[in-house]
Amino acid sequence: MPNNTPNIVPVFATANDEFYRGARHRSLPIPETMTHVPDYPAKLRIYKIAASPFWQMRCHFKGKTYTKTTQTTSKRTAFVKARDFFHSKVAELYGVAVQLTTEREVVFADLVDPTLAMHQGRVDRGEFTQNSLRMLRNRLQRYVVPVLGQVPIQDFGYQHGADFMQKLSAKGNSSVTIQQYLVSIRKVLTHAMATGYIKVVPKLPNITIKSKPRGSFSLPEYRLLVTHARRLIGDVIPIHATQRSKYGPSRIGRYEYIKEDLQYLIVFMVNSFIRPSDLKNMKHEHVTIVRGEHVYLRLNLPESKKHDKPIVTMRPAVRAYERLLERDKGRGYGKPEDYVFMPELWDRLVMIMRYGYQLQRVQEVAGVGVNKSNGMKRTLYSLRHTAITLRLLYGGNIDLLTLARNARTSVEMIETYYSSNLEAEMNIGLLQGKRSK
Repeated sequence: MPNNTPNIVPVFATANDEFYRGARHRSLPIPETMTHVPDYPAKLRIYKIAASPFWQMRCHFKGKTYTKTTQTTSKRTAFVKARDFFHSKVAELYGVAVQLTTEREVVFADLVDPTLAMHQGRVDRGEFTQNSLRMLRNRLQRYVVPVLGQVPIQDFGYQHGADFMQKLSAKGNSSVTIQQYLVSIRKVLTHAMATGYIKVVPKLPNITIKSKPRGSFSLPEYRLLVTHARRLIGDVIPIHATQRSKYGPSRIGRYEYIKEDLQYLIVFMVNSFIRPSDLKNMKHEHVTIVRGEHVYLRLNLPESKKHDKPIVTMRPAVRAYERLLERDKGRGYGKPEDYVFMPELWDRLVMIMRYGYQLQRVQEVAGVGVNKSNGMKRTLYSLRHTAITLRLLYGGNIDLLTLARNARTSVEMIETYYSSNLEAEMNIGLLQGKRSK
């Protein structure tokens, strides 16, 4: 006799069945991407969600979970932003004045976190940059504290700074690097005096800074660079060229190749005075073509190094920009909110690295990788140096103040770094010229 009793599946048997489980919300973390930030509390993590290509970050404070996007697809960059996020929240929720509750003698390390918290407040007010705070934190926590952290703050003196400077010198650090570490130490001592732990800031050793300006390109070298950038379009960069970065080849992929827009980037930078960091932020909405007695671009770029005034370019930059714009429109870009260089790439740090590798390869093939006069290696920043140097050489009677303001720098910086590569013979015409009646 057939059994007509229906098969009844217990409810608990389907409770965890994927078929019956509702779809995860797109804003929920993808479990396999949840990653702890190294050297930080376990509660600080980064992860990915289905609703965004960017890494997200979250941390738990005072019974509440705080989350924020990192705005980057790079895991390494996400770690950096998560650390900044952590310190920013600590300063916001616990105040800039960290109370020392211990009854033992106050040592140098005790005042490092309060100093960093105070500078986080300056970042929030726009008085200090996030990058400067990151470098200050790195110098203090990774290098200064292991050596000087247990020195009683009341006993801190000249000899401690001198011993630390000697350790840095023995490791081959430059005078500029040593000076930056001494500045970091002085910031902690200044905070100690402001909060009453010491009466005066002790004197620290003086160090003579030997400036090493980046190498610029001569006019023939610049032309050679553009020619090779055009000739090498599509050439693959060997793997050894991408392994020279401390980030490793995985940061940009196993291979990189010379792109068509590299030639336009070289011409644009040499005729616009911009920094490589400006390439990351420049969008079409920041660029205006001006046609009148003179033809040039007006660049209303985001603030960089506390400068926010517009930059005007030389005429060759106009043609380079028009070529880029025409090319971008053919690929579906070129809208005001799109980036001018590599608009398809959201991770702008990787964009700078890619152009850096391409330029490095072109320099190697062209034989202009090193400045023969001072032995300095050329980088993307050398294109800015070239722009200013060529104006000093061929800009007629241009005054340094006008040039400095348009290049978003100071006259002192031009005299110290940019004009240091000039030789008297380069301007022999001006030296031997005569005044007209």
